[in-house]
Amino acid sequence: MKSESTTASLTRASRLRQSLRPTLLRQIVSGGLEPGKPVNESQLASQLKVSRTPLREALLQLEQEGFIRSDERRGFSVERLSAREIRELYPMIWTLEGLALHSSAVCAHLLAPGLARINSELAKSRDPKRALDLDAQWHERLISQSQNRRLHETMSALRLSIRRYETVYMADTRLLPESVAQHNGIIEDLKKHDVEAAVKNLEKNWRFGMEMLIRKMGEE
Repeated sequence: MKSESTTASLTRASRLRQSLRPTLLRQIVSGGLEPGKPVNESQLASQLKVSRTPLREALLQLEQEGFIRSDERRGFSVERLSAREIRELYPMIWTLEGLALHSSAVCAHLLAPGLARINSELAKSRDPKRALDLDAQWHERLISQSQNRRLHETMSALRLSIRRYETVYMADTRLLPESVAQHNGIIEDLKKHDVEAAVKNLEKNWRFGMEMLIRKMGEE
């Protein structure tokens, strides 16, 4: 039988691992840990004031989620940005957001005022990080009336996966007016109770972002 001290020690270790994952994930999606660059475990452990064992466990978890890769000789590195991942993720995003919007079609028009307020702030934003947060808020508000819990959980994971790409997109301030205009078109569709048109324009909004990012990756 395990002693109370051993049980308490295991509990603390588990909590440490759980707290490390979101900390590392924030660094990855914000660019603090750069795509394609090796992870300096000693430096990172010192920075986070933890030992390397729980750090490695957290990195292994992030590897399973697609943010980190490992090599027996080279250790851990941050997964590179890729056009392939963009092509895989973005269609999933617009399909599931469209599904969520369809599921709340009866009251979707009630979202228009809140969406317009967020979009107005987005139009005035000059800070890429602020613009990124506002754009995420806008899309979250758009599907907020859906009661599908599993869909929301899936969408949250997908938003996390594309955050690095959306950071690249929002860094190009020339693209912001087009995003704002596309959002306004979707808002007008909702005001007219035309959810089908809103879903189609929502796909165009995400597809535009996908195509711009693929071009930035040097592909057509």
